[in-house]
Amino acid sequence: MAGNRKNYLSVLIVLGLAALLLGLVSLALAQPRPLSEDIYTPLSLGYDEMKAGNSDAAQYQFEKVLKGDPDNPFALNNLAVLLERQGKLKEAMAYLLQAETNAEEYLQKPDEICDIGGICMAMKPGRLAGGKSSIAPLVHGNINLLKIKIGKPQ
Repeated sequence: MAGNRKNYLSVLIVLGLAALLLGLVSLALAQPRPLSEDIYTPLSLGYDEMKAGNSDAAQYQFEKVLKGDPDNPFALNNLAVLLERQGKLKEAMAYLLQAETNAEEYLQKPDEICDIGGICMAMKPGRLAGGKSSIAPLVHGNINLLKIKIGKPQ
């Protein structure tokens, strides 16, 4: 009987340690992570180019981001802003809808938000991340503005 009790306690200890380890792993995975340099740098450069009126250079930088991070809502949103300015409203909406799909997963706070000349707002990512997505509501707002411009109800 003492042997069974010992085995039972050993199993409980192992299960407890496994649960603790799983908890620590899930906490580590839930932490906001900074954008890698190969994503952050072209996002930042693209935003600066867009703000300076260099649409082609900006587009190049945002497309570079999407090669490494196809769901990046900052790049998708800013490409939509460029397309909206060119009058390509349906294409802009497609980028915004794609940006909205995974925007909640991106916790970087926009460092700068500006009106580049159309109705949609462009965003430059910051280095800091929060506990909740800041870009998701901004992308959603751009979708609503573009729907109005296209003439679709919200």
